Amino acid sequence: MATRGKIASREVDGKSAGMAAPAATSIIRRYYSVWTIYAFGGGFLYGVYPLFLRSRGLSQFEMNSVLAAYFAVTFLTDVPTGAFADAFGRRRAFVLGCLLRASAFLLYFFAHRYAVFLVAEAIDGVGTTFCNGAIDAWGVDALDDAGFTGLKDRLFSRISQFTNLGFMLSAIVGAWVGSRNLAWPWLLGAAGYLVSAAAGRLMMGEPRRSRTLHRPHEAVVTTVTGRIVRGFRAGFASRAIFILSLANGAFFAAWAPSWLEWPQFFADAYRMGPWIVGWIYALFTVARMAGAEAVVRIGFGPMARVRMLTTTALTIAVAFAAAWLASGRTNAALGCFVAMNLGIGALLPMAQSWFNEEIGSADRATMLSFNSTFATLGAATGLLSTGVFADVHGIPAVWGVAGAIMLFTAPLFLLLARIRESARLDPAQVRPGPDAAL
Repeated sequence: MATRGKIASREVDGKSAGMAAPAATSIIRRYYSVWTIYAFGGGFLYGVYPLFLRSRGLSQFEMNSVLAAYFAVTFLTDVPTGAFADAFGRRRAFVLGCLLRASAFLLYFFAHRYAVFLVAEAIDGVGTTFCNGAIDAWGVDALDDAGFTGLKDRLFSRISQFTNLGFMLSAIVGAWVGSRNLAWPWLLGAAGYLVSAAAGRLMMGEPRRSRTLHRPHEAVVTTVTGRIVRGFRAGFASRAIFILSLANGAFFAAWAPSWLEWPQFFADAYRMGPWIVGWIYALFTVARMAGAEAVVRIGFGPMARVRMLTTTALTIAVAFAAAWLASGRTNAALGCFVAMNLGIGALLPMAQSWFNEEIGSADRATMLSFNSTFATLGAATGLLSTGVFADVHGIPAVWGVAGAIMLFTAPLFLLLARIRESARLDPAQVRPGPDAAL
């Protein structure tokens, strides 16, 4: 947190720095804090989650389908809950989401049947979508109101680092606790989300317009439905938003299955107990943090960012394929995953920053949910399509498939470069963004 003043002063332009820096610094501090607490609260299951499901008798396909059910629910509820956040307050949506996630984790603690796992994932999925985009929508709009200008790559890179730090610390604790009982981390996660709800309630001060968007005579369903329709129209109308969302979906289709695969692979290969998974997750997290830091240190313009996104996507694809080919040598496969996470750490904040630059403030949560919808659909598709494949051909073979899927994102990022160039040469050719559509 010691860097907050430096970040604020670098990213607020000279004309408004004196007026906006104190307010922006306070918002950045709270923005980072809420994200870190939320990440820490939900990270206890990272790593031990598939080990827990396997200990309760689920096959690889059943494990994948349980997580796919979570993504299917988030796919159906992401935009409606984002519209709720825009209409009735981001803080209210976030607190409600944390309470739902806490209840889902408690249900998971007692679950022993496949059907109960599906119900718990459904509840957790709804809770996630209430939180999804609410923090970013609140933080970005509050910073814009405070006079924060320029590219937000550095801001999202820092957030990525803080959240990864929270995930890493709680994952180590969860793996250590899981070595004694694989169900106990669920209790820690439930407590973590209750703390997150309290933190959001205290620190997410709502802008005035977020509280006044809903007029008393409007029905909740009418307000939310209207925003959903307009949000989808705006998302499909903007070529940049649609392509970024499509690339996000392909990325998660490749990445999501590995969340359930690598913990089992390395736990079985090293034969050291569940605690080793927590430390491996910490290693991957450090790699993602290093990738995010590289984005901060390098600095680049919009066109250079396209090249960086394309190169990073290809690097991740190669790392997936290399992990498959090196699966017979555990340490080599581990090195491939480190390289992959390094690329992921760099790619996510760049893509997230670009997406936020393409959307307007009034419906930011709705549009962020539009983007998340593609991610959840991609993740669910990837999980279901690779579950049986993993049972038949083994976990490492799925990594080769993931590499092929990841290759699809590279031409999408290159297409973004053509859109950017078209906008530079002839702005009239570019369709209006969400603000115009709404």
